[in-house]
Amino acid sequence: MEIKDIMAWIMANGAGLLQILSGIIAVAAAITAITPSKSDDRIVQLILDILNKLGLNVGKAKNADDV
Repeated sequence: MEIKDIMAWIMANGAGLLQILSGIIAVAAAITAITPSKSDDRIVQLILDILNKLGLNVGKAKNADDV
């Protein structure tokens, strides 16, 4: 599969991918909010950090809670 095919697929399915990522973040935030344990907070934070890196949220493009 060539890079142009991959990019075309991403562009064609961008809205769905964004919905999936938003859903993952929402579920992670809900789990963190309803559980008092710090151990699962670390796991959720790791997942959010990975998603931020995948979303190129670096430098000044950080989330408000990352500042």
